This record gives sequence, structure tokens and C-alpha cells, in this order.
Amino acid sequence: MDPNLTRRGKKPVPPASERFSSAPWTPPAGPGAPWTPPAGPWPPPAGPNAGRPRGLGRRVGAVLATLAVLTLIAGLAFAGTSLLLGAAASPVAGGMPSVGAPAASASASPAASPAASESPAASESPNAAPTPSATPSTAPVPLPTLLAAIGDSYSQAWSVAPAYLNDHPQFSWAVGTSKTDGVSSLLERLQALGGSPAVVDAATSGRKMDDAPRQADLVVAAAKKLPAGATAYVTFELGTNDLCASPDAMTSPADFDAELRTSMTTLRAGLPAGSRILMLAVPDFPHFRTITQADAAARATLSLTKNLDRCAPYLGRYSSAAMTKANSYLAQYDAGLKAACDDINAQEGVLGRLHCTYNAASLAESDFTIKDMSTVDYFHPSLSGQAKMAAAAWKADIWASWTRPGTPAP
Repeated sequence: MDPNLTRRGKKPVPPASERFSSAPWTPPAGPGAPWTPPAGPWPPPAGPNAGRPRGLGRRVGAVLATLAVLTLIAGLAFAGTSLLLGAAASPVAGGMPSVGAPAASASASPAASPAASESPAASESPNAAPTPSATPSTAPVPLPTLLAAIGDSYSQAWSVAPAYLNDHPQFSWAVGTSKTDGVSSLLERLQALGGSPAVVDAATSGRKMDDAPRQADLVVAAAKKLPAGATAYVTFELGTNDLCASPDAMTSPADFDAELRTSMTTLRAGLPAGSRILMLAVPDFPHFRTITQADAAARATLSLTKNLDRCAPYLGRYSSAAMTKANSYLAQYDAGLKAACDDINAQEGVLGRLHCTYNAASLAESDFTIKDMSTVDYFHPSLSGQAKMAAAAWKADIWASWTRPGTPAP
């Protein structure tokens, strides 16, 4: 048996102090033999590592490095979790920008829309609906490439004066082109901003709401020929002849709404994304009665036999019962127009596909004075009346605050 082995068969390990000697360590001669110190200098010379085991520094460094790696991994894991939670809480808004609208968009809506029921853009969603953005777009709305008029004699500037009987669309509040009539039409105002829209004048004198689907078809047919990315602006002015149908019966509100919905369905499906509709209220005929009855010349004209059925009971022959019914129908017509516009903004406006503007407070000719009524019949607007309609319509929609550089606002 090796005398240098312990009982367990292992050589004894020298004390820590002895392992740092510069001289080799010599084990005892045998069990129980006295230990002989090494021949070299003792204690070992002091130095930077004196009194510290040689492997300790490496082990401490390894531990610190491991801790640093673990800390880095924990940080990355926390950051990744935060990103995942943020993505789940904030879905990305997509879809078309609100050219109109808004986004949209309504769109919308000025739309952004400034109208009471414009709600900018609600935007149209015949296509697969992207997630609408809660933040309205601040991008400018492009000027339309197409301007289209749906309406009746009010949009055709019928008999604005004795010298201009019948249709004179060059004086129209919507599509007028005359530079000397005092009417700054929507077309002329768009041109003043640098636009050059093509014009589709589908409005037809004497027509009721049941003609709206035909007129909408004409507008959509023209819109389908527009280049990609182009938009349309459609004015919608109908209802006067539904209310002023005497001696025939007024259009029932149910039929009025059905024809209106049909025409709106056509426009919603056929107008390009980003287009806008400006929907006028039925004229304020109770107000028209007030101003015509207060004017002697108007009363004399309306009392003529040929005029007794002209928009009775407002302008022609009057009866309390007829007035009550007419006022009820007028309110229901306007409610239907507003509901149609609101629905467009709720469905398409929020996505920026189609926007509708309706504001009965400013788009019902409630500010007319007697000079704004044509002296031909005190039923149609005069030139000044057409000018007021144009100004109110322009103010109601989204381009009113725009000016072309170097050009005064229209």
C-alpha cells in the first residue's frame, strides 16, 4: 500500500496556504509522519493575487457574465411581450384615405363635413370594409373630376325673370356658366379653385322624386368613364313638385322614400370612391307663403285664376286642412332626405368611400326675401335667389374655406 494514500485511497490535499508556495509540495513520509515545510521561501511573496485562490477570479467572471446574459434575455422577453400586447390593443387602420374623406370616411364627410348630418366622411363600404380609423384624415380633399346635378326646375334656373322664361341652366346655382348673372355657381367656384370638372346636368324641370332613379343612372353612367382615382360631386335637389303637386295629390311619404332609396342605392354602388353628395332640403314653402302674402304684387299675381293651383295651399288657394297635411308631408320628406344622407355617412362615410351633406337649416331657402322669388310666378327663384342657393350650398360643404393661391375666395 502506498504510504502516501489516506484510508480512502486518495492523496491528501495540502492546505490552501501551501498550494501557493513557489516550491513543490512534498507529502508526509507516511501516516503519522511529521510534515516538513517546503524548501522555498515561506510565506510566499506578496503580490496582486496574494491570499486569493488562482481560479476564483475566473469563476467570479463567469458568474457575472452569466448574470449579464440572463438580464439581457429577460429584457428582450419583456420588450417582446410589450410589443405583442400593444399590437393586440391597437389594430392598424386601413383602407382608402378619406378623400373626401374624410376616413372615411367619411366623409364622409366636410366630412369632415361641416354639414349637420355629414357626418366626411361614414364612408361607403360596398367593398370589403377595412378597419376605420378613429382619427379623421387631415389630407386635403381633391377637387371633383365630375360635377353632376340631379333635380328639377330649381336646378335648371327656370323663368328666373320675365326676360328669361323656361329653362336657363347657364344661371343655375349648381352648374351655371354665365359670368354676368351675379350667380357664382358651384361649377364656377370649383373652377376658381383650379378645378375643371366635366358636367352632367341630369336635372329636369317638372320632375318629382320618382324621376330620381333615372337621373342617378345618367350620373353613374358618366362616373364610370372617369379615370382611376377621379371623384364625382353630385348635387341632389328634388321634392318641390312632390309637395307642390296641386291639383294632383301630393306624393305619399312612403313612395317618396322608396324612390329616394332606389336612387341612393344607384349612387352608392356606382360613384367612385371619395365622391360626395350635396343633398338639399325641400324648399321652405311655409316661409315662401309668409313673404309672398306680405307683398302686394305677389298677392295679386298668385290670386290670378291660372295661379290658384300653384303650390296650394302655400301660394295658391288656401285651406287650413290642406296646410296641415302639406306641412306634415314636408316634414316627412325632409326627414327622409336626412335619413338617406345619414345612412350614407354611417356606412360609407367612415371609410372615406362616399360622403353626404345635408343641412335643412341652410339648404331650404329659408333666408329668401321677396326679391329672391321670380316675379314670373313667385314660385321659382330669381337670379338673386339662385345666387343665394349657390352661396349656401358652397358654404355647407367642404371646399368653402379653400382659396387658390393669388385668387380671392369665390
